[in-house]
Amino acid sequence: MYVQYGLLKILQEPFFCMHVMKLLPSLSIFILIILSVSLSKAQEVFLPGSRSQSLAGITVSLRDCWSIFGNQAGLATIDRLTIGGSFQNRFLVKELSTSSGLIVLPVHSSVFAFSAYQFGKTTFREEKLGIAYARSLNPRLQFGVQFNYYRFFLAEENKTIGTYGIELGFQYQLTKHLLLGIHALNPYKTSIQTFSGNYSYPSRFNAGAYFLLSESFAFVSELQKDLLYPLNIKTGLEYNVLHKLYIRVGVSGRPYQLTGGLGFSLKMLTIDMAVAYNQYLGNSPSVSFQYQF
Repeated sequence: MYVQYGLLKILQEPFFCMHVMKLLPSLSIFILIILSVSLSKAQEVFLPGSRSQSLAGITVSLRDCWSIFGNQAGLATIDRLTIGGSFQNRFLVKELSTSSGLIVLPVHSSVFAFSAYQFGKTTFREEKLGIAYARSLNPRLQFGVQFNYYRFFLAEENKTIGTYGIELGFQYQLTKHLLLGIHALNPYKTSIQTFSGNYSYPSRFNAGAYFLLSESFAFVSELQKDLLYPLNIKTGLEYNVLHKLYIRVGVSGRPYQLTGGLGFSLKMLTIDMAVAYNQYLGNSPSVSFQYQF
């Protein structure tokens, strides 16, 4: 009884209450980060542009500047200087938002690209800097490789820790209407040792296809295997209206996720929008743009 009375008295102290209230925002952000990582099966937080996100996160068989975040082989067909940027509000929580920027620079038969990506805010922040190289090995086969530098910041440690990773991908135009792609992300273990534990980045392999059913309608599918988790299957549909407007939908499992979005082109500018629905954490809207000079 005396112990209960003592605890009750401590909880009613203004000093104790004040410090608890100060800790609540940081504690809430920490819990949301843990939930978003564990419930999404530890998927990488550095996502491509909104076109890919509206197609359930499919990347391996797409060809645009956002291939720098999916399959670098898709950069090989770009023949003009291109810049792009994206923003996603993950689960409508600003502390879990992501933003990115990229530059694609074709030089003769080769393509160089540079990217920067940030996830999180002051309390918890991850960053990824990438340098990519892509080229066509022959008219049907494209190759791409990227070297990444990951940076990780935790407020309680008050320092930034870094490590390195690599990505490698190929795309093959099997027929006029069928494009195949494969991609490997961090085929060896990439991790950062922090005071609170060891943080590992995904080691993942993707294979998929982009099948053009007609001039305006395409079906895309992808298999994704993380070394620590079961196989994930993704599918999507893309409909092109008069070469100006794109309508996209997608679905994936483990965890179950529905996606959809729109894209439209204005001469050299392309803008894409997407919404991804997670069965546990809700909606994640995003927008991205690319400008080709």
